[in-house]
Amino acid sequence: MERKSKEIQAQDGQTSLARTTVSPFAWLDDMDRWFDNFRRSFEDRFWGGPLAQWTDSDLRVREPLVDLIDKGSEFVVHAELPGVSKEDVDLTVTADAIEIHTETNRSRKENEKNYQYRERTYQALHRLLSFPEEVKADLASATLKDGVLEVRVPKKEPTPEPKPVKVPVE
Repeated sequence: MERKSKEIQAQDGQTSLARTTVSPFAWLDDMDRWFDNFRRSFEDRFWGGPLAQWTDSDLRVREPLVDLIDKGSEFVVHAELPGVSKEDVDLTVTADAIEIHTETNRSRKENEKNYQYRERTYQALHRLLSFPEEVKADLASATLKDGVLEVRVPKKEPTPEPKPVKVPVE
């Protein structure tokens, strides 16, 4: 147990030393603060992202997971949008980029004889991707199935589809 001395001045003008006891587990409080700071930093880095912003309702806008695939004559974009219906998707394609934005705000309420149930959900997703080559935005097509948005955008000047090369490992 660690003890610290502290000088105290009494009302009669005399000074004396008073001992205060510091818990041997005080360092655990410091560790709690370190872990909280690490967790906040981790969340900001991986769930905040550069496009994250606070909306009017103070809820964070997240970036959906996206794959951009070069098929030679077209680009195919797969975006994971779980729980989103096609009416909630706002999709914009330009000659050099694609922007996906969704906002879902739903509520459910049940009133029964013995209980009351309420549930509210809010989800906002936003992603902006640049195409490596110019595309024909007016010919883009999109489908949403099982929470995955697939967007097909033809290239302005098709290129040969990249062929995989098998590389031996030694």
